[in-house]
Amino acid sequence: MKRSVILNLSSVVLAAFLVCGCQTLGVGPSDEELISTTMAEWKTALVAQDIDKLMAAYSENYVSTRGTGKDSIREFMARAFEQSFLDSVEVKIEDAQITIEGDKATYGPVEFVSDRGTFTLEYKLQKEDGAWFIVGSKRLVQ
Repeated sequence: MKRSVILNLSSVVLAAFLVCGCQTLGVGPSDEELISTTMAEWKTALVAQDIDKLMAAYSENYVSTRGTGKDSIREFMARAFEQSFLDSVEVKIEDAQITIEGDKATYGPVEFVSDRGTFTLEYKLQKEDGAWFIVGSKRLVQ
């Protein structure tokens, strides 16, 4: 009798672990979710014109199309904020697609719309220590 009770109890515990354990022992967010979060936080910081939060999305390995690094993009964005260039800009990321190849990814199109015109960028990201950071961008032809 004791053996039967122990086996039944063990079966119940095992079943509970399998049902609940799969949820509690999850592997965490997917790379797509991590990239989406990085870019949503980037957009929020850009719209809020918060240079420190904006730059948190950029890798120390960032390289612009002109070969400049993270310090240059920081200076460029700080000037753009100071001169009110981005006050009326709408940033659209709703149609962005994510393509991942190993520890590298692309995210775009990201559309910037203002009274001065519209342009579209695609961002390059890289996974560093489990997080995704912007390492470059390129303008897409419209």
